[in-house]
Amino acid sequence: MQQILHNTLLVIKDTRDTQERLNAEQQYQQLRAINPSDEFVQSMIYEIINDKITSPYAAVLLRKDLEKKDEGSCIYRLSNIQMGRDQMTQLLNFIAQNPEDQLIQVVAAFVHYLLDNGIVYNEAIEFAVQAYGSDNQNIRRMSVYLVQLICDASVATIQQLNFDFFEFLQKALGDQDDNIALCAVAALTSIIQHNRNKNGEPQIPQDIISQVFLAIIQRTSQALQNPIEKYSVKMMGNIIKILESSRDDVSSTLPTVIQFLTQIMQSNLTATQKRVAVVCFISMFNAKEAKKSLRTQIQQFIVECIFPGLTPTETEIQDFMNGVSLEDVQKLSLDEACATCVESAGFVLGKQIVFPLILQLTDSALQQNDYKLHLAAISAISCTEEMKDVLKQTDTEKLSNALLKLIQIDNVMTMSYCLTTITNLSAAFSPQLQKYHKQYVPIIAHLINHENERIATDASNALINYCFGLTYDQTYKYQQQIVDSIRTCLRRSMQIQANGMTLLHSICQIMDPEDLKPIFVELMPSIFQQFQEIMDAIRQVKEFTKSQVIYIESLVQLIANASSAVPELFDQYIELIAQNIVLIIQRSYHQEEHSLFNNTLKALEMLQHQFSDNLATHIEQIYSIFIKILQTDRAEIQTDLVHEGEMKITNPHITMQQVDVLQILSVYMDKFPAGLASHFGEIYQLITCFEPMTDELNYAWLNCMCIMLKPAIAAGFDYLEVHNKIFPLIFKELYPVDNNGMKKILMTNTKQCADGADAFYFYVKDYLTQQLIQFDPNYYQSEEMIFQALEYIYEKLNLLARVYQEEHEEIKDEIGEEELQSVIEQMNTEYQECMQQLSYCYSQFLVVFKDKIPANTLQKLVKIIQDWLQGTETDLTCFCTLEATGLLADIAQNTPSNIVTDIFKPILPLMFNTLQTKPDDYSLVQVTFYAFYEYLKCTQDSTVACDELVHLAINLLNSCEENGQYDALNAYDSICVFLVHAGKIQNQQEEFWAAVVEKCSLMDSDETSIATVLEFFVSNQFNGQIQLVSKLFFGQYYSKIKNDAKNAKLVGQIQNLVHTCKNDFERHITTNKNEFETKNARQFGLDV
Repeated sequence: MQQILHNTLLVIKDTRDTQERLNAEQQYQQLRAINPSDEFVQSMIYEIINDKITSPYAAVLLRKDLEKKDEGSCIYRLSNIQMGRDQMTQLLNFIAQNPEDQLIQVVAAFVHYLLDNGIVYNEAIEFAVQAYGSDNQNIRRMSVYLVQLICDASVATIQQLNFDFFEFLQKALGDQDDNIALCAVAALTSIIQHNRNKNGEPQIPQDIISQVFLAIIQRTSQALQNPIEKYSVKMMGNIIKILESSRDDVSSTLPTVIQFLTQIMQSNLTATQKRVAVVCFISMFNAKEAKKSLRTQIQQFIVECIFPGLTPTETEIQDFMNGVSLEDVQKLSLDEACATCVESAGFVLGKQIVFPLILQLTDSALQQNDYKLHLAAISAISCTEEMKDVLKQTDTEKLSNALLKLIQIDNVMTMSYCLTTITNLSAAFSPQLQKYHKQYVPIIAHLINHENERIATDASNALINYCFGLTYDQTYKYQQQIVDSIRTCLRRSMQIQANGMTLLHSICQIMDPEDLKPIFVELMPSIFQQFQEIMDAIRQVKEFTKSQVIYIESLVQLIANASSAVPELFDQYIELIAQNIVLIIQRSYHQEEHSLFNNTLKALEMLQHQFSDNLATHIEQIYSIFIKILQTDRAEIQTDLVHEGEMKITNPHITMQQVDVLQILSVYMDKFPAGLASHFGEIYQLITCFEPMTDELNYAWLNCMCIMLKPAIAAGFDYLEVHNKIFPLIFKELYPVDNNGMKKILMTNTKQCADGADAFYFYVKDYLTQQLIQFDPNYYQSEEMIFQALEYIYEKLNLLARVYQEEHEEIKDEIGEEELQSVIEQMNTEYQECMQQLSYCYSQFLVVFKDKIPANTLQKLVKIIQDWLQGTETDLTCFCTLEATGLLADIAQNTPSNIVTDIFKPILPLMFNTLQTKPDDYSLVQVTFYAFYEYLKCTQDSTVACDELVHLAINLLNSCEENGQYDALNAYDSICVFLVHAGKIQNQQEEFWAAVVEKCSLMDSDETSIATVLEFFVSNQFNGQIQLVSKLFFGQYYSKIKNDAKNAKLVGQIQNLVHTCKNDFERHITTNKNEFETKNARQFGLDV
């Protein structure tokens, strides 16, 4: 066997021939599978000892084999364990003359294997003790390294060796050779990390652990004097491990740790050493004492050590001035670490500890003429993004004032830092930061004209993000400035041109087509000319450049949005656009530019709304690419010795392309069911036989399956025949059952549950809609299966969420409070999304059937609502209560009043209790008042319009206004709708209506709610009626309300009111001098 194994290892190591390697790996697996494994182990040890070429490779394979610790391991299959010991002793003798880490790792793996089976191999420890007495530093280090590896097990396990680890490691820790001491530090770190048993009980007393930790810190201090920084950096890395996993076991030492880190930060040590010291400091935040006894010391450290570290070095400043991007300048720098520290401190320790320090820093910096201090202050402000959920409008105002002063300092780096911060905070603090638009927009727009290319680029980025958070009326105020900025962008570099088009694309989503048309009339001809020039250039080369990709992606998104807003401008360009889009799709497909490929497909889908006839031939060209992509085999066979044998893996590029195609097919077939009618048979066959191999691909495929009914009907297929074929396939994915009728575990995380429910919504909607047109004789069986699938997803979602929380709570000490909160927040988001999608699915029975919903189906829905109304004790129960309340509103909207009253009666006290227990959960507040409103509208129940609820509603309006975030503003509008209807039912008097009119005049987030309020105030005369109607109707939702067919009656009533009170309206609008309202009123026919 020896020679065969030797030759096999040589082939595996050297060959580049795939088949030859595969054959050799299969040969190796056959050799190691022989029972007993005596000869194989002997041969591997022989290779390690006697052949320098194969030795490293054989050592790695044998160590991996030993670490399996089960029947797959060759050691387990020895005929006699003594033989294994003899082989290891032989290896140890070889190591004594040839110290190599890989060989030591083999021995340590063997020791762990024996200890796990209750067998002690003292020869290894005896070897380590003897080797440490050597004069050879390499031998001494190797001996400590062996002990280090052995310590990488529980304390209870290594105690079987009956060896005084602390005595040995104490000597090694005092070794003058930092490399040897480093191994001792790593070993002691492992002991501290593994000190607690499975029940969480310490095996070594805490006072001893603290002493050991202090010894590690002391030895690290000594290593810091070594000009070779890697040893001290690695030792500090071990300190971080202890602080992250065992901080509460060493809590008494934390003041000493802060002193130690302070000395590092205030010394002349390297930036790398200081950066690691900052990470050490961050690792302390989750300690129980951090917010209590250490609060003052932590704040002092932030002020004295972290804030100064935010200042860039001279090298970083020079790199910046030489054109290196800010992201690259700060990458792995001390100031980046310090910024992360401020963010983490704000997130973990809270606003009260960190935010006042940031304000102090900015105030101090503004009083001095030192641009480095200015940069530190700006960096600190940028770190407040992690505190956005706890900062109020007054806090945002303080940050904003500081930024506005700093950005006006005439220094390129200061301006760049400010603009980057505005770019980031504009999204995080929207809409709070946008309240200061009068200051921000003019400053940013002015800087787009800056002669420095970087400042112009940063300013265009900032304006995009800032404007995206503006309302329509706010945007209108700066229409000319924004258009001027876009013109400037289109005259500069390709990157700034791309930003200009992104800015134009963003205001397409905000402004009314009537206001957009003159802008596009002016700008689009030159944009199309540039587009054609770059496409002509691209036709001459084989691939896009990076800058071209960015430019084209911005352009196709702009064209797609502009075509929806002002389609008449595109008639003369559509053929050219279509040709270019086909070329972009073909190129991005071949270059695997997934973002460009996906966004261009989305642009094509948006163009289809207006130009379906013009695009038909081009869709045919692209369709052939779709089919080619979906038919491409994405599976690759690879072998892996460690995992024994072959693995089937997916090619990520092909997978991503298939995801893109399935997603665009889903959207396209849903919006244009007849668009691919001639190809539907081929698509149908391909999709139903498609085998996804990844989570993302599975979701895209399931989504495509769930969209099939509408295009099938459009293509002339029998809908019941299609339903009977694809519904069982969909059901199997959502309610997987094996041959014994038992549910399989298919959904393995909360995201998969959310994805499954999201896809299923489309099928439920289309199937129920078709049921009204053509009755399915097996409908009730299908309905039962729909409910089964949805209930299974709900059960699985809650099981996964509970397990996920329990698992992460168990490892909280290892991952830290900050990471725990982050992963829980992500899981909560996925949980909420899934609950929302489940609610959408159930609501379709109400929305589609309305008062024709079968009584049994309605009973099922009520039972589900009752199950979901779980209170507000946790985030998850709040999500369930929120969606249950939304379904109650759907019931009130779509079923007769007598049924609504019976369903709501036992639930109304729970809804009222929700508002009292969770007044700061604005999503819950919004949906609860929405449900109250729908109930009142349906039943006119005066008991719900009671004074107690009205007073609570008014108090909540003040809270919503003070908060200023989107959820709160949506809740504000919903409460106003409720108050208006409650006042109407109670026949409230003038004093009440005066207060309500004042509150309603501030509505600004939801056009449906505004239209509902307008319906009442237009039909009834009140003091302030003219002012309120002018504000709400001629405000930012004017176009949406006016052009929505559902509001035709309302618009007619407003026309009559305006006609009757024309002079009053014109007088008010002229006096008010609101440019936006004036423009809309003039368009409505008023002479203002």
